[in-house]
Amino acid sequence: MPYSNQYLTEVVCGFNFIHNAIPWDSTYFGQYYEKIREHGFTEKQERKGFQIEITTNPFQSVASAGAQTLNDQMIFKNPDSGWAIVMAKGQISFHIVKDYTNWQDFRNNFIAPFADLYKQIGLDAGIRNCHIVYLNRLVKDVSEDLSEYFTIISPLHGKFGSENNTILQRTFNNQGKNEVFTRLIGQVHGDKRQINFECGAICINQECMKNPDWVKQADETHEPIRSFFEEIITDKLRQEL
Repeated sequence: MPYSNQYLTEVVCGFNFIHNAIPWDSTYFGQYYEKIREHGFTEKQERKGFQIEITTNPFQSVASAGAQTLNDQMIFKNPDSGWAIVMAKGQISFHIVKDYTNWQDFRNNFIAPFADLYKQIGLDAGIRNCHIVYLNRLVKDVSEDLSEYFTIISPLHGKFGSENNTILQRTFNNQGKNEVFTRLIGQVHGDKRQINFECGAICINQECMKNPDWVKQADETHEPIRSFFEEIITDKLRQEL
């Protein structure tokens, strides 16, 4: 059945080069920007490759901090279409943050033409992974049981009081072709629960990863997502979507 996508906040299709022999140079950012700027990508933002992460362990009295070095990233944005491209060494991803219609439009109008422009600057070499993620955001009353909306959550029917926070992640190997995954985070704010719900897939098949056709690789990665999504939601949620 078709959905309105009213809760869909972002769709991502990304490609990561696992073995890339091409020497990296930050001037590739500028070369790519020159190619996409005439297509409405007029905004860019650099994200430096250093990240500090603070985590709190509920079994410890203090928080712990860790740091990791990441590749520098450049984010290119088209403010009119709601499209964004994130580029880094050996990585590029295509993001839609508003007005997503369907996979065919995303693939044909965004991924395919802008992947071709990326290839034109000489960065298309080596084994390439692909991942696709759909992110939905919903708000529900605290009194509502999440098991009424998601089949991946077992009902407890308030036996231990109201549920304050929910973190769930599940990953399945789809016959060696790809991995499908879902991640759900629910947080209570007052009398409402905000739910971030991801559903996606990652290419793990070697033949798929070696495919020189980016669109075919993306299609193969995307193929199981819809049926997986239908399995992990209930009819109650399906009627809202």
